[in-house]
Amino acid sequence: MKLTVGWLDSRKEARNRPSERQEVTVDGHKGMMAWVYPSGEVVFVYRYTPPGGGSRKKMRLGQYGESGITLSEAFDLHREAERDLEKGLDPAEERDRREAEKEQARHERAGADTVATLVEQFVHQKLRGERWDEGCKQWVRDSRANIKVRKRPAEAAALLGYIDPGKPRGKPKGRRNNVPTLLSELGQLRAREVTRKQLIAFLDAIVARGAPITANRVYSLLVQMFRWAVAKDLVPASPMVGIERPGGDERPRSRVLTAAEVRAFWTKIDKADMAEQTRLALKLLLVTAQRRGELTFAKWSHFDLDQKLWTIPLELLKSSHARRSNPEPHQVPLSPLALELLGKLKALSGNNPYVLPARADKRKKRSYSERVLSRAVRENAKHFGIEHFTPHDLRRTAASHMTKLKVPRLHVEKVLNHSTGDIAEVYDRHDYLPEKREALEKWARHLSAIVEGKEENVVPMVRRG
Repeated sequence: MKLTVGWLDSRKEARNRPSERQEVTVDGHKGMMAWVYPSGEVVFVYRYTPPGGGSRKKMRLGQYGESGITLSEAFDLHREAERDLEKGLDPAEERDRREAEKEQARHERAGADTVATLVEQFVHQKLRGERWDEGCKQWVRDSRANIKVRKRPAEAAALLGYIDPGKPRGKPKGRRNNVPTLLSELGQLRAREVTRKQLIAFLDAIVARGAPITANRVYSLLVQMFRWAVAKDLVPASPMVGIERPGGDERPRSRVLTAAEVRAFWTKIDKADMAEQTRLALKLLLVTAQRRGELTFAKWSHFDLDQKLWTIPLELLKSSHARRSNPEPHQVPLSPLALELLGKLKALSGNNPYVLPARADKRKKRSYSERVLSRAVRENAKHFGIEHFTPHDLRRTAASHMTKLKVPRLHVEKVLNHSTGDIAEVYDRHDYLPEKREALEKWARHLSAIVEGKEENVVPMVRRG
């Protein structure tokens, strides 16, 4: 079969997924196959007879997709394997040998093994699943490493103070500039010699400047980084052992916008100092009750506007969701109000694959950053004229108002994609799609009534049966 990008992308759609693994032979590329799994995952494989004969072997070339390799890269890897075979070499063994040489080169490149070089390696190898390419002298995606890539590595790298060399830096924004980071404070120290005392002082300084939550986030990254460094034999032991969370226990927020505040938010946002896409996105968060990151990184391919359905893929869901025994994409029914907002966003995004494309990205290959929505709310606080709130508070507000409307709590939990944590959840395989649709449409109608000033104080009970 002749493989195309369109055919590969179509395998992600539920109607095109096979019931069991499908092995597709690639025309014009001897021994190359594409394995299509029921999940929609596509893996490229090279099947060959090793030099000297013997049983045929299979070598994984890589997984297709954003976090893997492109079709063109798969063809390049296939050609490289064939060249090795023509030379009388085993392609899989040659690949392992080259990787070992590159790993050695990386160790030599690390030089003094400072905290700065440790952070660089951690960000690229662990958080991004990349490897150093000695040929082109840059970090590239490592499609052959079985590493779970962090969903938003750029934000984690920024917390440590790491910025990719050669990449343009955004314009400074106010007092958040020049904030001390791990690299600015301890970057020149040898990683093997950094002490617990130095790290405690660094974390305490973050708390002292009034950012305990940030201190906890940096703490978690440092624990992960030094644990990884120990496993890689880059440091003998983790200096983070025994250090307590500097920001203490975090109390979950409980902010819920009242009906009057919802009306103020909805009516005043149209004249707020923010892009039109941002206005529509914030409204959509309130209408759908979904997470900020699930919308900011959403693609139009995730939406079926005819079926009035938004399917959020696993890679955009919260990490705890992926740890469930049977993780599945989250389906969000779209109310008429949600469809109206999406229609306006579609008109603004045009042919861009992202619902919220980065406005400054001329190549149109990136989406909004999650920070855009938070910053827009923060910078328009006086304009809204209500108590401080965040984009995530809009999700909590929607959920709370649905409960007020007598929507069963279980149905609200399903809308939010929360785990109920009971044994019944293991056996209950109902998708709750009708119940979620009813809940979100009821909330959308009530939201419209709030905006129009027609909210009823008493919600009538509806007898079911």
